[in-house]
Amino acid sequence: MDPQYSNERTIKKYGFLNARPPAEEMNDRMVVTNVPDEQVPDNSIRTAKYTYATFIPLNLIEQFSKLANVYFLVIGVMQMIKAISITNGQPVIFAPLSIVVGISMLKDFIEDYNRHKSDNEENNKQVGRLRNGAEYVPWSELRIGDMIRVQQDQQIPADILIVKTSDAKGNCYIETKNLDGETNLKNKILHKDMFNLQKSNDSELEALRISINYEKPNPYLYRFNGSASVNGHQVPLDDKNFILRGCQLRNTQYIYGIVCYTGHDTKIMLNSVKARPKKSHLEVTMNLFIIIIFGIQMIMCFIAAFINSIWQQSHNSSLSYLDLQQSDPEFNFGHNLLLKWGNWVLIFTNFVPISLLVSLEMVKYFQGMFISADPGTYSQEYDIKTSVQSSNLNEELGQVEYIFSDKTGTLTKNLMDFKCLTVNGKSYGNNIENQSISARDQQQKVKNFILQLQFSNVDFIDSNFLNDLKHPQTSKPLQEFLQCLALCHTILTEEKNGQISYQASSPDEMALINFARQQGYVYEGLDQANYMNLNAQGSKQQFQLLHVLEFNSTRKRMSVILQDKRNNIILYTKGADSVIEKRMKYIDPKLKNITWQHLQDFAVTGLRTLILAKREITISEYQAWATKYNKASSQIQNREQAVMDCQEEIEKDLELVGGTAIEDKLQEDVGPTISYIKDAGIHVWVLTGDKIETAINIGYSCQLLNDQLKKIIIDGTDEKQVVSLLDQGIQEVQQNNKFALIISGDALIVAMKDLYSYKVMQIAEKCEAVVACRVSPKQKAEIVQLVRREKPKVTTLAIGDGANDVNMITAAHVGIGIKGVEGQAASRASDYSVGEFRMLRRLTLFHGRECYRRNSHLVLYNFYKNMLLVLPQYWWAIYNGYSAVNLYDAFLYQSYNLFFTSLPIILYAIFDEEYPGDHFVQNPQLYEIGIKYQLFNPLQFIKWILNGALQAAVQGLFLFQLLASNSIYHGYMPSIWSTGAILIGLSIINSNLKIVLFTHSYTFVIIFVLFGSVGVYILMYLLISGFSRTSDIYNTISWNYGHLQFYFVTVLIIGSTTLIDLAYTRYGSIMHFLQHDKVYLPILKQHVELHDENQQNDTKINQKPLIAPNSARLGHTGYAFSQEDR
Repeated sequence: MDPQYSNERTIKKYGFLNARPPAEEMNDRMVVTNVPDEQVPDNSIRTAKYTYATFIPLNLIEQFSKLANVYFLVIGVMQMIKAISITNGQPVIFAPLSIVVGISMLKDFIEDYNRHKSDNEENNKQVGRLRNGAEYVPWSELRIGDMIRVQQDQQIPADILIVKTSDAKGNCYIETKNLDGETNLKNKILHKDMFNLQKSNDSELEALRISINYEKPNPYLYRFNGSASVNGHQVPLDDKNFILRGCQLRNTQYIYGIVCYTGHDTKIMLNSVKARPKKSHLEVTMNLFIIIIFGIQMIMCFIAAFINSIWQQSHNSSLSYLDLQQSDPEFNFGHNLLLKWGNWVLIFTNFVPISLLVSLEMVKYFQGMFISADPGTYSQEYDIKTSVQSSNLNEELGQVEYIFSDKTGTLTKNLMDFKCLTVNGKSYGNNIENQSISARDQQQKVKNFILQLQFSNVDFIDSNFLNDLKHPQTSKPLQEFLQCLALCHTILTEEKNGQISYQASSPDEMALINFARQQGYVYEGLDQANYMNLNAQGSKQQFQLLHVLEFNSTRKRMSVILQDKRNNIILYTKGADSVIEKRMKYIDPKLKNITWQHLQDFAVTGLRTLILAKREITISEYQAWATKYNKASSQIQNREQAVMDCQEEIEKDLELVGGTAIEDKLQEDVGPTISYIKDAGIHVWVLTGDKIETAINIGYSCQLLNDQLKKIIIDGTDEKQVVSLLDQGIQEVQQNNKFALIISGDALIVAMKDLYSYKVMQIAEKCEAVVACRVSPKQKAEIVQLVRREKPKVTTLAIGDGANDVNMITAAHVGIGIKGVEGQAASRASDYSVGEFRMLRRLTLFHGRECYRRNSHLVLYNFYKNMLLVLPQYWWAIYNGYSAVNLYDAFLYQSYNLFFTSLPIILYAIFDEEYPGDHFVQNPQLYEIGIKYQLFNPLQFIKWILNGALQAAVQGLFLFQLLASNSIYHGYMPSIWSTGAILIGLSIINSNLKIVLFTHSYTFVIIFVLFGSVGVYILMYLLISGFSRTSDIYNTISWNYGHLQFYFVTVLIIGSTTLIDLAYTRYGSIMHFLQHDKVYLPILKQHVELHDENQQNDTKINQKPLIAPNSARLGHTGYAFSQEDR
């Protein structure tokens, strides 16, 4: 009989709707194999925001959540109120509003349609299912409890528990790049207590009934806690037996699995959270300016209405030609005030630029395309183009003041080479400079021999090591060391063409095991009986693998428990020196001091260090511990903590085996990139999981640190000690020196408390560089948030390449992900993704700076050109008692923003360049305009508005005085609408001339569009005047363009307004040139010299072993785990 499931529950939403609760409020689950639970939603997914039925209502709600669109909607409603309408009750604003909203809706529809296509492709993929026999069904039809079969190279359709594999040992191999971007294979295994299922056929598997209890849906990719009832026994299940949706099956013919989570309950979907929407400072300030403009509009409208109401009361008796009655609103001051206020609001409709938002969106989209297409942002080494995922932040790249960078894989290549080791108080691999000439000859022979072996990730040369390994008196500690390297890992093996190849979870592990292999200790894989096979210099050995205690960021170590052929049980451990030291038994102080000194020597040359240790365990102790460990592993609640407590119990009384040092080389041009960025006025902080000495040396290598910077080092765990160091640091930075702050993760635990965090910023803002060492992913994000909280006006940028950098990337204003060795998690969560760190220089100094300049001009220009159009009506009101008479033809008026003045500024914002891109990256001081908000601030806003108001006054008053009031043509005076048509033409010409004055790239397209927009106006005016008999400007074009006085007044007005612009624009340009001309060329020369010097230094470094600069050898001691949690 089918079980009565209680996996699904509902909650009340909004007090009356039944809805599924969030994942954390769901029930823990229980399923029986091959008994699907129909109450839980199926395996279909939907990433689209809308359905075909909901798109129009929901997207309209989204469109009118924008303040500007609501404003124009209200204006349209007001235009339909005949008492105040200036368009005969016709909502003419709805035409341009419909176009603007329609463009945005079309963009949203296309994006959502593509999401629907992607969803349908995903949902309709086929998978084998055992239900009423073997059948193929769409992924969307799967339910929890279903038994499915997945073939090699197919994707896993849901989160499944393994019940059978094609491998006799119950192993299968998966690729997880769709989850975390990593391409290395990972091993999953059928639980040993379920091995009897390996012999089952399809019919037997379909008839199988096993109860499985497991936890509620959750987003933790690397956690699964559950248990299965097999033959009356509870079998503990964990993530080793569990495969996630989106993984691909590799190197395994097939697997069978039970579906545990479906659709939006799967872990990949629970991790597909919507990114926090980010807005640039420009957009935020622009919205503020729109509110200010709206406020000014309301005040001006009230003043005009008030003046008219007073004028009306005093002139009603002399306005008999208007045939006014006592009951008319003109005789009621309050009523007239209200109506005229409404009239003026409608006249001033275009105070807020209707095309601004859509123009800015279009410009940013095309700017993003140019960023991606720029050869300067393309990584030839890795064949990676820069990808723009959030083009709305383009200008934010030009205002960055703080950059937070990961180290491993970001500043360095994350390609590890084994360099040095220390065993039994002797160091190997770093003593070439102290050898004699004959020894160096021997060293060269060793090097030639090693090159013939062609092992990757190893750059170790030391003849002393080979000699000691052969000598009976010194070989035993080295053999133990190599055996530990060859066995303490999670490496997967694969045989290809008779050769064993390795799949490692990290470059560090690959470097370690390849070094052991190079020295003759070859790991040959894990056999079906769970024995690790080792070929130790020709001697075949087997060790039964009892347990793997895996690494995580809390433990900072990993261990294996093995049993050899003599039944000796051995625990091998590798991890951070600070972690292993606390768990070691008594050791000869002299040996310990020498070993730790060697580790520090390795660290100050920029190498990443590890300690290796071992412990022999009695059988009785192991059996008691294993019972407890298995029980902890079977728990569903609090399993992780219980398991870690058990691991802590066995990883004690460790014996020192040795230490290793691995080099992670810097990426190309990291040093010059950081140097230029710092010269641009940007603060650079490096946040790393490495120990202090390693981070300091890398700081020197990448030109973040130098001898002129006095280092303030804050390290410790005691609160009083850390606070004391913070206070000392605050006192030090008051001196007139240059400083660098070095702070550890342990110290940050104390320093990030609310009581002390401001002290960190007091020190950091006076420092030219900050390095945070041994920090966790959470601490990286907290540091970014600290700067944003303490300095809310600055723009922050975070760059990283691993999953451990995602929190930091999303916390910053701008997040940049590097598509690197650590996968695509960072690039997926970022706003921009690049191939190498050096792309950051061009991305910020050129593209960011120019996007900030052009977009600032675009926004301010939109306000300016609307002042030209709207304000002449205010000056015209002087002649008619502010009676709110509309001056413009409605169609020409609404076309002004959409057709006559929108395209030129859009093309300017896309194509204009003040200087070539290379000039910007060589002259970082040009970047300061963004950091200092020089182009987009309240003062600039006021200048542009006043400039527009002044030119509008010149246009209006000159035209009214010289043409409208004093010219007669064929016995007729010009109508107000004829005058309005001329004003629109003057506004278009002045707007385009404004672009000519501040543009720098006079291309054919720009010139054509500038003249073309005037031509479109003339053509449209010609058509309306010639054919639209109902229009107020019908048959007026002949009067305007056939009158010689029209051309004289036009030239006079355009000349006057152009002189105003020239006086303002060119004076600013001259001052800008004079301020910077004496700075740019010396800086260019300085950087060229610095680059040449760096090249010379690089050549010298390549000719001799890596030695730390003297300034790095400060005698400071601090230890940390060198492998960051990925």
